[in-house]
Amino acid sequence: MNLGKINLITPPDTLFNSNIGYLLVKPSTRLKLQFQTILSVIDEEINVYIYDSEEVDIAWLLNAANNVDIIIIDVDNCDPITKNFLSILLANANAHYITSDEITPWGLLSRNRIYNLDWLVEQINQAKAAGEENNESDEEDE
Repeated sequence: MNLGKINLITPPDTLFNSNIGYLLVKPSTRLKLQFQTILSVIDEEINVYIYDSEEVDIAWLLNAANNVDIIIIDVDNCDPITKNFLSILLANANAHYITSDEITPWGLLSRNRIYNLDWLVEQINQAKAAGEENNESDEEDE
């Protein structure tokens, strides 16, 4: 098995390249472990931005959100300052959020509520299958 290169980026660093990027906002230990399992099957180079430090760097967070393909927010772990900016993050079509909060109407901001990362595994598997089909058709054309 050949694993891809994983670039782990945390505040205040930024990396500009064309790799697929994921942003994890205040991920719980459970979410980190799920994501780690997903990373074990990815064989391409990716960028993983993690915003989970005690220091608040909202400018970095918003900038990272604009530079990634998928945003995953653990709402229940967000500090009060980060929560003030969740509406901006959730307005992105590529933002997905996890919460056990049934009172706050996060669903009015985004319909992308998730309960685990199973959907991401399916998405990666579909992308792999599509890539393998493209490789097979390229080989047949030669």
